[in-house]
Amino acid sequence: MNKYFFLALFFLYSCASVEYSDKKYSLYDSRYPDYTYSESAHFIVNSLSSSYAKEISDMAEKYYYSLMMDTNLFSFVQVAPYRIVVHEDKESFLKKTKAPKWSGGFISSNTIETYISTQTPCVIAHEITHLILNEYFGDYAEIYPWISEGLAVYQERKACFESDLKYEKILKSKVYVSLYPFSVLNNLKPKNNDKIADVEKFYAQSSDIIKFLIKKEGSFKFYIFIDGLKRGLSLDFAIKNAYPAVFNDVYQLEKKWLNEIGK
Repeated sequence: MNKYFFLALFFLYSCASVEYSDKKYSLYDSRYPDYTYSESAHFIVNSLSSSYAKEISDMAEKYYYSLMMDTNLFSFVQVAPYRIVVHEDKESFLKKTKAPKWSGGFISSNTIETYISTQTPCVIAHEITHLILNEYFGDYAEIYPWISEGLAVYQERKACFESDLKYEKILKSKVYVSLYPFSVLNNLKPKNNDKIADVEKFYAQSSDIIKFLIKKEGSFKFYIFIDGLKRGLSLDFAIKNAYPAVFNDVYQLEKKWLNEIGK
């Protein structure tokens, strides 16, 4: 009996971490000792249910691949696995994380925390985009929020019909009737705005511009564009470098996007 007991202990602790880039990362989250895990190529998911953790893990990999296809960031290699913690409901999420009542989820370092709801796929698709862009851009991640938020909302809209429908309504009722000029959009910081309607309008317009760039000009050119920003190029020069026969600067991008939407 003792022999089997010690074998079981050895198996448990030898499998409780994963090596990633020559470092070991715990498969469990020490803050939530009752949560189990599911491990995939790029994620460690923790939740109360192992089957649900596996479901979220598979979902996260699908969204990861979607982002890679849209950005051509296949050369990007993350330093560590991203962790996703999914709490059983909003009450436990708020109690355990001390998040504000309006929060549906958030990222901290390389971890997403959210809870089980109909919006879980929307939150995960959005926040995975931020995790990857934050690591990819480094110090440049906060310079142009319309690009990072636009891409995150675009991925969210692809993953979640409800979000796509919501932002389509905002585009038609608010954005197309009263656009943010690019001179304004470039300087908007949604984190500094507590008016939800203004932030949602910013999200909708930004995601529509990103969708236009990817759908019309392709993922490879979009990669060259964001790679230029990562290397410290100005917005105008990064656009001209990526789209030399199409846009010379941000105002030509604005003009062609306006033409696309019939303005």
